[in-house]
Amino acid sequence: MLRSIRWRPASLACAFTIVNAVSAGHIIGGELFYDHLGDGQYQITLRLYRDCNGTGAEFDAIGYITVFTGDGAFYQNLNVPYPGSTFIPVELESPCLTLPPDLCIETTSYVTTVQLPANSTGYHISYQRCCRQPAIVNLLNSVDLGLTCTTQIPPQGNEQNGSPRFNSLPPAALCLDQPLVFDHSAADPDGDQLVYSLTTPFHGADDLVPYPTQSEPPPYQPVTWSPGYNADHQIDSEPLMAIDPVTGVLTLRPTVQGNFVIAVSAKEYRNGVLLSETIRDYLFSVVPCDAEVEASIVPQGIFCTGDLTVNFMNNSQGGQTWAWDFGDPVIGDDISTEQDPSWTYPSFGTYTATLIAEPGQVCADTTQVTYALYPAPEPYFVVPDTACGPVVMDLFARGQGFGPDALIGWDLGPNATPSTATGAEVAVEFSANGPHPVILTVAENGCTGSFTASIVNSPQPVAFISGTPASPLPAGADIVFMDASNMNGAQISDIEWFLDGNVVQMGGTDWAWNDAGPGNHVITLAISTIDGCTSTYELPYVIIPDDILVPNVFTPNNDGSNDALVIENVQFYGNTLRIYNRWGQIVFEAVNYRNQWRATDIPDGTYYLVLHLDDGREITGHLTLLR
Repeated sequence: MLRSIRWRPASLACAFTIVNAVSAGHIIGGELFYDHLGDGQYQITLRLYRDCNGTGAEFDAIGYITVFTGDGAFYQNLNVPYPGSTFIPVELESPCLTLPPDLCIETTSYVTTVQLPANSTGYHISYQRCCRQPAIVNLLNSVDLGLTCTTQIPPQGNEQNGSPRFNSLPPAALCLDQPLVFDHSAADPDGDQLVYSLTTPFHGADDLVPYPTQSEPPPYQPVTWSPGYNADHQIDSEPLMAIDPVTGVLTLRPTVQGNFVIAVSAKEYRNGVLLSETIRDYLFSVVPCDAEVEASIVPQGIFCTGDLTVNFMNNSQGGQTWAWDFGDPVIGDDISTEQDPSWTYPSFGTYTATLIAEPGQVCADTTQVTYALYPAPEPYFVVPDTACGPVVMDLFARGQGFGPDALIGWDLGPNATPSTATGAEVAVEFSANGPHPVILTVAENGCTGSFTASIVNSPQPVAFISGTPASPLPAGADIVFMDASNMNGAQISDIEWFLDGNVVQMGGTDWAWNDAGPGNHVITLAISTIDGCTSTYELPYVIIPDDILVPNVFTPNNDGSNDALVIENVQFYGNTLRIYNRWGQIVFEAVNYRNQWRATDIPDGTYYLVLHLDDGREITGHLTLLR
């Protein structure tokens, strides 16, 4: 809905304006401009505006206009009689807005003709009046400040000139928080270039001499802005008030109620030379405006429920009839005339509903609201079984209410590598003993869901055995095996001792093996923790027999019996074996013989055997080979 205001007709270059209908003052605006009539003759126009419902004085009986030369020397007073006044209607561009009552604007124009011969400095024409309104937000001590309207006639060479004059009067009152786009351009009778800008207005006259018959000469003193305000920030507006330097279009949206003086400059250039400047000194009153009809929908307050039915709440003002369009792209007749309708959408998504209050009427108003209908994600991950020791685990985000484009985040904790991750899958190593709380978070379409679970990895024990005395030992030795395991902080639950794969003891931190029999043995320790983590350790142990028995006959005929030369207990000793024939030739030789000789390609007969043991013993004898 358009919320700007306009007055028709109007033209203003230097102005006051109303404060409100109760405490209005005297002059609320004015414009001073001139036209060159030829032969050094100029028509001077002072157009003033006043609040006709205010308590201030009427228009002055005489308008005192002063002419100075360009160097500031007094030249002439122009005393112009009051010609009478007319009323200007206040019009709103929107019929659905109402302003505060009792707005009344009255205008008059003091017009005179003066002969001003060309000179080398030109002329200043000025009008001064006091005083400004007492409650102006952006000026310090505004009640003590007056105003000065002034314009310049260029020196000889460009003196045949008419000054710019603003085309229309801005609105006396602005609606709070409503945008205004106003054509603040001026007209120049000579077609010269005009450049627009915001500027600081001039002070003029005071409460001691509020209506001087002769203005002060230039230069003129600028007004003092209140803290926080300046030429570029003259009124509280979002965005800031601005004027296009080429077109003169003024834009603002006032955000603070009250009275604000503004000033706009129109500079006139010809062939790049500045001829004159017209400054509009004006006052905006920012007031709350009542809209006859204002459409409003209560915005969405609860999100991520997954409910596709929306119960709309109509919060409009001033309306009696309604037209809803729910923005459902699937169903064409998604409309309603109810005040507070409901609608069920076909699927998850974002939908924009439109409400027209008083459809078809002059003051109809339209509003829209967007509803995001999505479920909250419900993620989870499968918690792995208890692990033992540092372990790498693969975790997978699962669940419902989200798709492949969802943002997935993992908080894996300070004892994890990595400690955080993103994505549907993550490989993580937990270095310390658990439990480790893991938080999975999923976000999509503005909705968030999370899942928390603990992953446990228990200490991994490391089994170890020490035996005393150390291997190898002779047969019949007594040996003690000690549990030297590292539990890594775990609490043990079970201990088992094995000899060659057979359980010999349950529990105990040591096992004593007495009268150990000969052979290559394996002692095994198996430990378990209360968390189910296990470890085993195998310790080989050699028990050496006393005797080595060498046979005198063997029969390598591949009948499965006595096919190799077997020397009992030879494997327990380091040795060197040599077999000689009758002529003293070596037919077989082995270091550390392990009962593998089958006399291949050796004829039957009697041979001589020599077995050297590393302990220094030597065993000899005859060996008969029969097939």
